[in-house]
Amino acid sequence: MLATSLPSPTTFTLSSLIQTFKKTKTTPVHCSSPPPPPSPSFMDPQPKRVAVCGGGVIGVCTAYFLAKKGAAVTLIEKSSVACAASGKSGGFLALDWCDGGPLSSLARASFNLHRSLAEELNGTESYGYRPLTTLSLTITESGKQGQSSRVQNLPSWVDGPARDLRAIGSTETTAQVHPQMFTKTLLSKAVEKYGVEVVIGKVESVGVEGGRVDSVVLEGGRVIESDSVVLALGPWSGKFEMLSSLFRVYGLRAHSIVLEPKEPDAITPHALFLSYYPAQGGKPMDPEVYPRPSGIFLTPF
Repeated sequence: MLATSLPSPTTFTLSSLIQTFKKTKTTPVHCSSPPPPPSPSFMDPQPKRVAVCGGGVIGVCTAYFLAKKGAAVTLIEKSSVACAASGKSGGFLALDWCDGGPLSSLARASFNLHRSLAEELNGTESYGYRPLTTLSLTITESGKQGQSSRVQNLPSWVDGPARDLRAIGSTETTAQVHPQMFTKTLLSKAVEKYGVEVVIGKVESVGVEGGRVDSVVLEGGRVIESDSVVLALGPWSGKFEMLSSLFRVYGLRAHSIVLEPKEPDAITPHALFLSYYPAQGGKPMDPEVYPRPSGIFLTPF
C-alpha cells in the first residue's frame, strides 16, 4: 500500500478541492464604459476544460466537484480506478484529530463534507459510510491458552487479555467509508450526472504553451487539450520534472491484513487502536482495526 507525504488517503481531505473549484470560475472583465447587453453566448460561456490525472480518491473527488461546478472534465487513469492506496486504506474519518495543528480546519471541513456526501449519495448503502465508536486499548500477549480476561464495554467480537480501555472517538467525531467503493461511487455519479469522461492511459507529459498548460500527452501520442491540468498521481507525481524541481513527493510502504469473520452480522461499528505487547517482550506494536459493514475488516500495522 502506498501513501504520500501529504495527508494520508485514510483520512480524505475533500475540502482541499474547494480552492481548486475557485480557479475554474471565469475572470470578470472590467470595462471603462458600460458593457453592452449580454448576448446568448456570454450568458452560456464555454466551460473550462480540465484534465485530472490520477484515478485515486483525490483525483476522482477533484473531477466530481469540478464537473459539478460546470467544468468539462477528463479523468485520466493508467490502469483502474482506486487500484492503489485509495482502494486499500482503512477509510477512517476523524473530525477533531488534527485540532491544534495546521490541518485542523481542513480536517473538520472534510469530515462534515463526507457526512453531507453520504446523505447525497446514499453512502450507507453505496459505499459503507457509517459513524463509529473508536476505542483505544492495550493488549499483552500471554503466550498461554485460557488466560484471557474479558474487559467490560468491549465490542462482542473482541476477545483477548485487554486493559486500559478508553473511548477516543464517538459517532459524532469518527466514521468510516469503504475507500474503493467510495471512490468508484463518486466517479460513477460524476460520469452519469456531470459528464466526466474517463480515459485509461499513461500520462507521458503535460504540454505547455506561452507559460500555460494547454494539453496532456498520453503514451502512444494521444493529446487531450485542456485549459487546466490537475496532477493527482500520489507518489508518482514526483516523476514530473516540473513538480520534482519544486518539492519532494514520495511513497511509504505499509502492511495490511484483511480478515473475514465467521459471523459478519456480529461486527459492530467500532474502530480499535491498539498497543500490543508480544509475549516474547520488546517494543509494542500499534495495529489499527477497522471493521467494515460487509463483514471484512482491515488491520494495517
